[in-house]
Amino acid sequence: MRPAAETACAGPAAGCPTARIADIDEDAVRLLVHTFYGRIRDDDLLGPVFRQALEGRWDMHLEKMVAFWCSIVLGAKRYRGNVTQAHQPFSHLSGTHFSRWLSLFFDTLDKLFEPQAAFAFAEPAIRIAESLQLNLFGWEYTLPPAQRTLLDSIRHRRPAREHD
Repeated sequence: MRPAAETACAGPAAGCPTARIADIDEDAVRLLVHTFYGRIRDDDLLGPVFRQALEGRWDMHLEKMVAFWCSIVLGAKRYRGNVTQAHQPFSHLSGTHFSRWLSLFFDTLDKLFEPQAAFAFAEPAIRIAESLQLNLFGWEYTLPPAQRTLLDSIRHRRPAREHD
């Protein structure tokens, strides 16, 4: 059985906060990573891809993802790696896989975080997903319509900044 933090969030009994998180710290990043990848493991489309790629290395991958997101949203500079290079073996995937990843990621953000905090993760996720797809599938690649709609909806939900 997986630790509660790795299951889909359904309230305090599942290890999830009773209220959405407003302030991001390493514990919040860890909760996001473990919750999200718990959902990935259970997903019909993405689960088999990730299980095959990470068999016997889930714990290491989760720690790497915590370091990655801490570097992105907290400026921790802990992640050491090349995102594009790490994804080169996955050129057999399609835009549908990326769309599903983004959909699960954004849904997890929405369940866990207040909008301003969620956006701190969502905006880089959008840029990373687009960049990875262009690198994997070629610069002429066009995002699938469902993914474009999802990405545009996130951009339109950008929270107002205090100085706006």
